[in-house]
Amino acid sequence: MKSIIIFLLLTISSFTCMSDSDCRFGKVCVKKPFSSNGVCIKEVDEYGVQQYNSPRLESIMPRMNNDGCDFDTDCPIGFRDVIGIIKSA
Repeated sequence: MKSIIIFLLLTISSFTCMSDSDCRFGKVCVKKPFSSNGVCIKEVDEYGVQQYNSPRLESIMPRMNNDGCDFDTDCPIGFRDVIGIIKSA
């Protein structure tokens, strides 16, 4: 039982981030509006093609805006809303 709990904690903690530098290559740290912690998510363009960009300097700071989508209907076709951001469906 303890090994299962430890595995879950390690799995959950591996997805949390404070900046893009905490994420693996090809992923970015996405935060809820006005939050300093987020999750690592694959970065894609408007066609769903994965992007491999350098870590963004502004990802170190808390996200101080709400420029994502509020509902799935606000997102482009093939994408959905996840914690106030756009994610590929």
